[in-house]
Amino acid sequence: MKKIGLFAFLFLFLLAFPGESHAASSNSHIQLDGKDISAGKGAQIQQVQGNVLVPLRLIVEELGYSVNWESKTGTVTIHKQNINLSLQVNNPIASVNGQPIGLAVAPLLNGGTTYVPLRFVSEQTGMEVSWNNELKTVFLTTPPASSGNSVTTSASSDTTASERTAINQISFNNHQLTVTVDGKVSPKVTTLTQPDRIVVDIPDAKFGEEFPSSQTFNNGGQGSFSVTDDADASKVRYSMFSTSPASVRIVVDLDHSTPFHLINTDDDKVVIALDQASEEPASTETVTTVPVEPTISSNGHAQGIDVSHYNGNIDWQQVAAAGKTFAFIKATEGTKYQDNQFLANVQGARDANILVGAYHFLNATTMDGARQEAANFARALDSAGGRLDLPPVMDYENNPKGLTPAQISEVAHAFLDEMEKLTGREPIVYTGNVFASKFDPTFSMYKLWVARYSTTQKPTAVPAWNSWWAWQYSSTGSVPGIRGQVDLDEYNGTIDELRASLGL
Repeated sequence: MKKIGLFAFLFLFLLAFPGESHAASSNSHIQLDGKDISAGKGAQIQQVQGNVLVPLRLIVEELGYSVNWESKTGTVTIHKQNINLSLQVNNPIASVNGQPIGLAVAPLLNGGTTYVPLRFVSEQTGMEVSWNNELKTVFLTTPPASSGNSVTTSASSDTTASERTAINQISFNNHQLTVTVDGKVSPKVTTLTQPDRIVVDIPDAKFGEEFPSSQTFNNGGQGSFSVTDDADASKVRYSMFSTSPASVRIVVDLDHSTPFHLINTDDDKVVIALDQASEEPASTETVTTVPVEPTISSNGHAQGIDVSHYNGNIDWQQVAAAGKTFAFIKATEGTKYQDNQFLANVQGARDANILVGAYHFLNATTMDGARQEAANFARALDSAGGRLDLPPVMDYENNPKGLTPAQISEVAHAFLDEMEKLTGREPIVYTGNVFASKFDPTFSMYKLWVARYSTTQKPTAVPAWNSWWAWQYSSTGSVPGIRGQVDLDEYNGTIDELRASLGL
């Protein structure tokens, strides 16, 4: 064995550059914390299937990790503190502390030089990697130690897999990233540049069993979805950042530097809210805020909530005593999932004389998939006794697969038509104020329940709707009988008018 002594973090970079399917020399540069460490002549950076690979000797004198090279088997072993990584030439499977992980491209041997891909090792060992296409430069950044625009909560020691907090869903809507978790977490949030992005690291965490129902992973254990309706954010990426200690990383790619604030009040949600542009310069300091329930000035309008199992066990009598007169309860998602608190929430709301409705979170990307999801929703409604007080709701607010507006309309119509066929009731459409513009005017026949989080700015008109039936004006409300934050809603009329419209 030959001791190389410093390789480390760089290798598995799953960057998607425009590249060729075979290995090709590149004039790209690499910078580590602002210092150029590019390869010299005769050992240039390689690109394979859009992935950057670098020669081992490039980083021998730049980092401080322990690296062993076994020429007989073509195996590189990298050690940093309690992290052990192993890669093999021409093998698309690496390992982290003995756990196999797929690579986007295997290490290669070319002209007597061993080349390894960048991103995987860099992230496993705590480095940030980004690509500037204009400069043809890879930027490697050592994460700052709780300085700058960063929010850090108390660190926790590593846990066993069964003890880790589950990440159940990641979404980006209404100018904010929402991470739903199964328990208490202490995230670290950092901003990085070139390009601008917000990095959220959640220690002692794993992806839950429910997560694949709404998001997917590639062979390298990473996933992403585009943000198509936001002026500041363009994409959300996520991965199991490291396994020892266990940590999930979520990255929000920004179009430009954007101030934000972290909301983490132990209510099974972590929210990164991007701040709206203002006339005054934004502060560079990020603080944890405890949101206050907004005050709505719509005189006499019926007030309600919408909930799911993330809100825990609810005291519905207290909710009713607080003046909430209607509630939408999550029933289903995808083709098989049913919320495990759905039936209990329906019964609790009924017992408290609160008008009850249900919603389905739509993941479908095809018309057939939409019909299958409608069938799942209808089965859940049947299990709750069939007809509820309020019409069934299609919750369509995400576009992770990048469907066109025409495709979105096709999928939505397929779901709505199937629900009306199965239940005999005309459904309601729930979506965000920005996403609502994706629906064409044929949807004007449906009532609109729209999300726009503001204490003063009501939803605006879009092609399909000039008015709203209900308005979700906050995701951070506080209601007696519910632990933590809850979504708050307002009906566009009085409770008597709502009851009359339902024939009650």
